[in-house]
Amino acid sequence: VDERFAHRLPTIRCDHDPFTTELNRILLAKLDWVKRWVLCQSQLPEVISNRAESDCVVLIIVDGLGLADWKRYAPDDFLVATEPCFVDGISITEHGMKRIVGAPTIALRLAERGYERSFGFSYWERAENELTDRLFFGITEGVRKVRHFGEVLKALERLPLEGSFVQIVRQGLDQLSHRHRDRPDIVATVKTIVNELAQLTECLKKRPMTAQVFLTADHGILWRDEHKLRLYGAGEGSVPPRYYEGLLGGEVLWRVEFEGNDYAALAYPFIRRKLRSDEWGVHGGLSFEESFVPLVKLTVP
Repeated sequence: VDERFAHRLPTIRCDHDPFTTELNRILLAKLDWVKRWVLCQSQLPEVISNRAESDCVVLIIVDGLGLADWKRYAPDDFLVATEPCFVDGISITEHGMKRIVGAPTIALRLAERGYERSFGFSYWERAENELTDRLFFGITEGVRKVRHFGEVLKALERLPLEGSFVQIVRQGLDQLSHRHRDRPDIVATVKTIVNELAQLTECLKKRPMTAQVFLTADHGILWRDEHKLRLYGAGEGSVPPRYYEGLLGGEVLWRVEFEGNDYAALAYPFIRRKLRSDEWGVHGGLSFEESFVPLVKLTVP
């Protein structure tokens, strides 16, 4: 609103929320326009590094947490601190997490800005997992394998965090969408992430320093029970249900290049094959549910 003219011209404020499943109607057709106007996942390394202005910076990367599920189950005070982020590529774990940390990694970028000490926490052994090794490249104080988030909190109580960067990779909704033997409890999982984020901020408040906590995810989940998914093609085999490897074209396909390889993501609501009985959700394609994740920023104190 231009206040110079507000006293004599009508003022209109738009309270429409464009970030709903209705976005699927125009997402593929207006994709270039969407990418120009929203934060993209590939921009996160630069954005997070540039926004760092506290004594300690913490980044939590969740494996599977869409903006749709975050908006449904996160409390309002966390939603106020949330910015929509578009997954500008194939919405799978390996690609999404690599885009988040970037090359050079956030750890290396922050080291150049004075955050010379960095700590890593992961559910996977760094030496045993190539992706984990890539994600934590540049971490100076090693990567600790943890079984649950409580171990992270206990470690942070003792570590020298002033002038440091902390990167945490934790499980999210991804594990509930693949080969899950019972109906997944989406609400409980999101609320657990919310509670852990709150516990982390409380832990940092006890330290005589300022801190910034960022939380984001590699991709979201398109839940099968909430959408009428449609077969595209023969529907045979055990291929990825929402994307192709290789250079393909089609009116419902989005062609993507990543690290020198070509991919094609299926737009909503198409899938390549019938889903197994224990597949409760899919990801890898282009949809609001899969392709928009939250970027949460909390400041302590």
